[in-house]
Amino acid sequence: MKRLYTYPMIVTLVMVCHIAFSLPDGFYLPDSIKEMTLRYRSVKNLIVLPVTINDSITVNLILDTGCRNLVLFGKKFRHLMNINSDRPIQFSGLGSGKPVIGNLSLGNKIAIQQVLGERIAVVVVPSKNILSAYKDVDGVIGFELFLKFEIELNPGQKIIKFRPAQHSNVPEGFSTVPLRIVDLRPVMDSRVKLEEQFPLTCDLMIDTGSNLGLLLKTTELAQFESRAHKKVIGFGFNGQVSGYETSSEEVVLNGMKMYDIPTGIIESAWHNYASIGMDILKDYVVIINYYKLYACFRKVDVG
Repeated sequence: MKRLYTYPMIVTLVMVCHIAFSLPDGFYLPDSIKEMTLRYRSVKNLIVLPVTINDSITVNLILDTGCRNLVLFGKKFRHLMNINSDRPIQFSGLGSGKPVIGNLSLGNKIAIQQVLGERIAVVVVPSKNILSAYKDVDGVIGFELFLKFEIELNPGQKIIKFRPAQHSNVPEGFSTVPLRIVDLRPVMDSRVKLEEQFPLTCDLMIDTGSNLGLLLKTTELAQFESRAHKKVIGFGFNGQVSGYETSSEEVVLNGMKMYDIPTGIIESAWHNYASIGMDILKDYVVIINYYKLYACFRKVDVG
């Protein structure tokens, strides 16, 4: 069975984010630009965006729907960024290790070509070990981009498009799934049918920061022990993630069906909560709109 390599960036950092579209802070496109298209680099199916901070610091950031804030990893950024407080900020993700500790830098200017950001908070983590598996990757960026834009991902062509979210509409030729924003993450209703089991009703997160297929979290991990030996199936912010590998016969999203999905199962306090990562999303054109609460999918023909 195919091995799952995952880097789910599910950050639990609690910080003040720019929620209202009327605020001058945050990300935006200049008024003269209605859409910005960027060809991106990918690492293990993850989307890596070229970002400039404060007109002088060039970094590469993974686009991650599970990340609340822009986060940089590496000691050098403590010297390059204006750290506003020595008070540590602690946050966690998947894995069995210790929480990640960083410091806060406020009021930063961000540019992703024509996408601009004003007074953006950046968390600086001295340790680089978390991203050591990814060449030339400096950090992650997520929620604040998705808050302001409808984002269209075309992994097959490695193209990303940014459009103002409030002025966008569902395009033709896509399957549309209602979206909920839960703890600042995009979540859909789903039914997941594992091999030889009744379908499970799951909250399913779109996780662009993970390169697995499907990750299922359960409080009843013991029922899966007969399937295979427990082993390391991936890595998260807090180190190794242990669980079981299997396959889901079917995942149903608002009538749209995905078949034969490689699946990892881990123990969690969240019962029947799941996430879908880039190992599946790479086969689709995906549109995500937090403002109008929808996600759109169009399967890409292979061959």
